[in-house]
Amino acid sequence: MQSITPLDQISRNTVGRFGVKLFVSAIIALVGKAVYINVLVKWLLLYAILTALIALMFKQRFPTYSFNHWDEALWLATVALGLRFASKVIL
Repeated sequence: MQSITPLDQISRNTVGRFGVKLFVSAIIALVGKAVYINVLVKWLLLYAILTALIALMFKQRFPTYSFNHWDEALWLATVALGLRFASKVIL
């Protein structure tokens, strides 16, 4: 049986940044007068693009042993596209 290893500091920082970006996007989306989900999706996709640009700037590789900006960009894009899909199915 494989044991669970704790995350290293780089991975913890990446997960923390991801959570902060989700939270900030959710708060900013509340301010607008447009449909909340649409604004939230746009902010998350903007963060995903900016995070991917940062990964390119730092010449990070994917995959690595730790989570990095590439992982964070993929998570943000996945959440945004999942919300977009869910909003189309539900509404």
